[in-house]
This record gives sequence, structure tokens and C-alpha cells, in this order.
Amino acid sequence: MRGEYWYYAFWLVVVGSWVFGVAYGRWGDGSGIFAELGRAVSIPSPEQLSWWQPLPYFALTIIAIFMLSQIFFGAGAALFLFSRGVQDAMLISKLEIIMGRWTPASVSPNELWTIFFILLVLTVNLPLCLWSAHLGTQRAMQVLYRIRGKPLKRMSEVGPIPNVFMAVAASLAAGLIATFVLSYA
Repeated sequence: MRGEYWYYAFWLVVVGSWVFGVAYGRWGDGSGIFAELGRAVSIPSPEQLSWWQPLPYFALTIIAIFMLSQIFFGAGAALFLFSRGVQDAMLISKLEIIMGRWTPASVSPNELWTIFFILLVLTVNLPLCLWSAHLGTQRAMQVLYRIRGKPLKRMSEVGPIPNVFMAVAASLAAGLIATFVLSYA
């Protein structure tokens, strides 16, 4: 397979496995081994966290998914993102429950902060995790080709490691915001 095609195949695997994980967590058995694996690469619900914990969780999920996606030369990305999807299905259902019982007169500030926290996880941390998993699979494939003795043309000027550092920095900023949100919730 040509090097350019790997780039798009990795995105398909990364996003597809997370989507299937959400579907499995939503309509299948949302517990078991996949839920436990998902705890390694996802952020728990706000009720399970202390006020200072979002900052390390936001940063460490990016690093964990990057490292774990390199297992078995990229196959680990599908497994761990599927598991992340199972965990995220629980956050999505929690968001649906909170918003389903809303009426204009009964909105509490605690519910607003909880919704903001969950949306921060789903709109900032999740895309950064998907990007990190993509970078991990890309690096795993470069290692595989290097082991085989066949050089693989780089997809970009910057390698995966500096991009992961950028993703961690962005996730730390979001984690800092989430820490303030959780302290008010």
C-alpha cells in the first residue's frame, strides 16, 4: 500500500473504532472488559473527580492514547478507541439525561457546569485524543517499515512527537478550564 493511503486508512480506523465503541456502549453491553480498558484513556464523569483532577486527566489521556495506539503496530488504536467510545457513551447518555429533564424554570447552576464539563471533554479532549491516536498509528507504521528496511515517506514536515506535544499543550489548556469549571460545580 502506498504511503499516502496509510494516512487516510488510519483516520478511518481511528474514527470508525470510536464510533463503533459509542454504538456498542449505547445499545450493547456497556460494561465489561471494554469499559475497563476505556477507563485508561478517557475522562470520568464530573461527579467522580476532585477539583484538581481534570488537569492531569486531560493531559494524560492524550499521552496514553498515543502510546497505546502504537501497540501491535497500530492495532492498539482500534482497541483503545473502541473502549474510549464505550466510556464516552456513558458521558453522552448522562448529558442526555440532564438535558432531558430541563425546563426553563428548573435549570440549576450545577447542571450547567456539569454540561459544560462534558461538552469540554467531547469537543476538545476527544478530537485531540483521536488526533493523538492517528499520530500513534502513523508512528507505529513508520517503525514497522523501518524494521522491514523500507523507508516510508513522511506525511508532513513535522513528525508525530512534536504534534503530540502540541496536542498535550492544547489539552492542558482545556484541562485548566475544566478544573475551574469543576471547582464551581
